[in-house]
Amino acid sequence: MRGDKINSINTIGRKSQPLITFAVSIFTVLFLSGAFQVQESIAGEVWVANMKGANVQIIDTGSNQVVKTIATGAGAHNVTFSPDSKLAFIANLGTGSITIIDAVSKEILADVKTDTKAHDVAVSPDGKTAVVCNVGAGNITFIDVATKTAIHTMPTGKKAITAVFSPGGRKVYVVNAGDATISIVDVKTHEISQTVAGAKGAMAIKPTDDWGLLWLTAPADNKLLLLNPQTGAVEASIEVPGEPHGLVHSPDGKTVYVGQRGLGQIAMIDTASRKIVKTAAMGKRPDMIAISSDGKTVYVAIRDENKLAVVSAADLSVTTKVDADGETHGVAYRD
Repeated sequence: MRGDKINSINTIGRKSQPLITFAVSIFTVLFLSGAFQVQESIAGEVWVANMKGANVQIIDTGSNQVVKTIATGAGAHNVTFSPDSKLAFIANLGTGSITIIDAVSKEILADVKTDTKAHDVAVSPDGKTAVVCNVGAGNITFIDVATKTAIHTMPTGKKAITAVFSPGGRKVYVVNAGDATISIVDVKTHEISQTVAGAKGAMAIKPTDDWGLLWLTAPADNKLLLLNPQTGAVEASIEVPGEPHGLVHSPDGKTVYVGQRGLGQIAMIDTASRKIVKTAAMGKRPDMIAISSDGKTVYVAIRDENKLAVVSAADLSVTTKVDADGETHGVAYRD
């Protein structure tokens, strides 16, 4: 009787073996075909533009390691993402062009010629239009994002350096650093509808979430200006010594972080009191600044050290510095 049981078990085992082999084969085929894909796990991405390196580097914020380097154009200067974060736009000062990259696949989609010293890119809220500020030509170039072609170039003012779209995308505010003005351009007609006072050498313009104020750096005067976006009137100013340069708001709007390039440090500003509450040394020539979506980490490009500083947003302590690739300037965060 015992032998019969053993033979029965062996028989079952022999019958099951083809089924197991078949199942393993199916899984292998599915895995190799990509039906089951193992995604690389990264917490987030920081994209860093390197002027001398002529490239953009992608840093994994989980490991603080460079995971990819993409060649762009000479003088890769600033990084801008589309509203859905699926496209990256790299402004290339040296080639007067914009490199458009698929931010998901990390593949270059196009290189669009604009004009002398393409400095920065703004993208409309609907993601359909990009505006390039050509600081060397004093003009802006409109790009149709779908076709990835330049469709119109128009003058705004001396050293057109950076821009921001209004919430509805009908207007674009262009900062002319040489003229100390801001040109408000009608996106549909491509005409300047209004020109308001700006700031000499201005490098960054950032609206509050409700668009109640525009924060503008005024490095020549060592100030931040808070502007009424409707009238252009200066409603307040904040003393920020050391040539304020890059600027970013925290996600909750309670804090502004600004680079003090001449002092080699950054400042933390409380937006309620409009006062500097803390400063911290960063290195030689801190340039542009980005912040993580959870507001916990600030990323600072240290231009003359070729590094990206990873900084605690809470107390401005430097967690680490990541080696970049030559005159690090632009920086942007992507989830």
